[in-house]
Amino acid sequence: MHLSSKSALILLHLFVLSLLAGPAEAQQSAKLRTVTYGVITISALNWPFLIAEHQGMFQREGVDFVRVLGETTTMTSQALVAGAMDFSQINLVQLLAANTSGADLVVVGGDVMVPIYTLIVDPSIKSYAELKGKRLAVAGPTDPLNYVLVRMLEANGLKPGEYEFLGLGGTPNRLAGVQKGGVAGALVNQPSDFKALAAGMGQLGRSTDYVDNFQYTVTGARRDWVQKNKDLVVRFLRAYVRACEFFYNPRNKETVIRVLMERAKADREEAVKTYDLYMQTKKTIPQRGGIDLTGARAVAQNWKEFGLKREPPPVESVIDLSYLAEAQK
Repeated sequence: MHLSSKSALILLHLFVLSLLAGPAEAQQSAKLRTVTYGVITISALNWPFLIAEHQGMFQREGVDFVRVLGETTTMTSQALVAGAMDFSQINLVQLLAANTSGADLVVVGGDVMVPIYTLIVDPSIKSYAELKGKRLAVAGPTDPLNYVLVRMLEANGLKPGEYEFLGLGGTPNRLAGVQKGGVAGALVNQPSDFKALAAGMGQLGRSTDYVDNFQYTVTGARRDWVQKNKDLVVRFLRAYVRACEFFYNPRNKETVIRVLMERAKADREEAVKTYDLYMQTKKTIPQRGGIDLTGARAVAQNWKEFGLKREPPPVESVIDLSYLAEAQK
């Protein structure tokens, strides 16, 4: 896949961000094999990886986990394709889009299945009808959340063309757009939504009230890199699987809450509310690191609604869960 000069600058930006990461993320050890992992923000949606870091699960598998922060899904996708990182938390739509443009990315594990997002709005807005003619912040033109947001708006009487989407990137940027008045609303995940509500922002609903069968993000990598590094991939995924299992063990509740407080800068009340929400649905974090194939097919089948210009390959062709199966043993 050809990289423009802008893309090259993006990759440089990501590299610099990785160098500026905190000592917990950037620690090197001669006995560990470094694995770089791209994300666009740190939130409850990263919970298993935060747990694996906190509990030393990566280290026990001989993995030095280095998080690389980007600003948008497009940036992390381009960096993954170009080899600037080994794995990425990437939405399934972005992975399919990259492959239709000539890349060869593969899903090796699950990530977020049905995401829980709150439609945070300016405090002056009390109904969906008041969003007519307004701008709403989204991550980007092909982000899966656009599909979710459209469903929420349609169910409440708003049709496409009666509002405008503005791409601002991840949750922190979208929320800032609402708080500064640049947009009327945005979908925001945990714990940022609880922070916003405590600060006086308004809300109109939750995404799971409208879309409850979905595969939002996956753990993606380049197929050729995965094939050359099978043992490392399995060890990385084994730590991830154990973290998912750790999350759902009730005995670990206090530790799980503390991890979110420390790593995502949440206060205790926000962390507890988020934990209770995730445990109630048990549909956001996969219990053993897998994916929802039915939800993945639904994403691929609705490719036009996600803004893809060409029909993607069959979703099964971009999924290889053999490494995950080995890690689950």
